[in-house]
Amino acid sequence: VLQEGDYRAQKEAAWAVCNFTVGGTAAQVGTLIKAGVIPPLCQFLQVRDMQILQVILDALLTMLKMAGSDAQTVANMIEEAGGLDQIERLQHHENVDIYKLAYEIIDSYFSQTGDEDEALAPQATDNNFQFGAGVPKGEFNF
Repeated sequence: VLQEGDYRAQKEAAWAVCNFTVGGTAAQVGTLIKAGVIPPLCQFLQVRDMQILQVILDALLTMLKMAGSDAQTVANMIEEAGGLDQIERLQHHENVDIYKLAYEIIDSYFSQTGDEDEALAPQATDNNFQFGAGVPKGEFNF
């Protein structure tokens, strides 16, 4: 029903899944994830209904939190289902609650810290910044 029902049935199924994530145990939520609920939930992130958006973001955040050491696996499932792009888009949503949920998900589970190239980071020297890339000495040869 969540994947193939009419919109109204899908919406009700999404609510049921989301309620289950809030009231279920980590093992039960894990079973739900293995049953394939992430892709249809991610597809629902395209709707304009603010209430359902908030509920789905809440459910995805709860799944990520309950996954514990498997959170990266769940994050990968969300990304593979196209959910990351939708969640990034929702960081610019007019509804503050939706924005905050999207931001929390991205910040907690998708931001890649430590991937920056330290050589490119600016170094502060005498009130100036020195960048590691620098300008090559000598002439350019084309």
